[in-house]
Amino acid sequence: MYNKFAAQLVLGCILITGIISCTEKEKNEPDSDKGKLTGIVRKSDGSPLNNVTIIVDNSILFNSTINTKTNTEGRYAVDVPVGSWFAFAQHKIRYNDLDYTLYLKPDKEQSFGREGGVRNFTWVLTGTMPQPLSGTFGGLVTFDNFPGEFVENEREIVWRFEPVGNLIDGSTGSAITTKSTDGDTIKDLPIGRYRVSASYEGQPLKVRKWNTDEPFANSYIFDFQPVIDAQCFNCFKLEYRH
Repeated sequence: MYNKFAAQLVLGCILITGIISCTEKEKNEPDSDKGKLTGIVRKSDGSPLNNVTIIVDNSILFNSTINTKTNTEGRYAVDVPVGSWFAFAQHKIRYNDLDYTLYLKPDKEQSFGREGGVRNFTWVLTGTMPQPLSGTFGGLVTFDNFPGEFVENEREIVWRFEPVGNLIDGSTGSAITTKSTDGDTIKDLPIGRYRVSASYEGQPLKVRKWNTDEPFANSYIFDFQPVIDAQCFNCFKLEYRH
């Protein structure tokens, strides 16, 4: 026997279920984005970054990558094949007549598969890079003594880095006074042009670019080198003496 009330109840349940289902889809990624990796790339101030290279890299197969670029709104979208993938963002920029390639920070570090997902990236100047990358987003300074002249404890050398002009992202930097934790390096400095000086037990040291014939001086202005072959990226090497 046809029950009008029961039919209305069933119809109401169907409508409610449909509404809930639609709401869940709105909260999650839309159907059209399934199988795609999408996201937005921004500077630390929230402004979009155009022409950033997005690299979708297979976590198992060597040299198996898919690349795309961000648009003027900082957005990108790329189809994801079957497999296990990581996403990276590389920003290439010219600064003080040098060409740098910088990795940007993802909001999620996990790998993903054919389902795709969302990965947003931010240009940060410092911090530890997430796996599978290594190192830091900032630059690296290494130092060594002039042959025959050294201090007893290089961890106690006080290094001072004063920005000369804006940093690589256009922001205003601040002077940094620090010591080396390992006696060889200063890690994770915001990339920029700096005037560096050093002292030990209250006495100034003289510095210069490592392994050169340049004169030693109380301070030295340098830019991070985008690449020092077979040694490091976004780094600089100093030498000191009494």
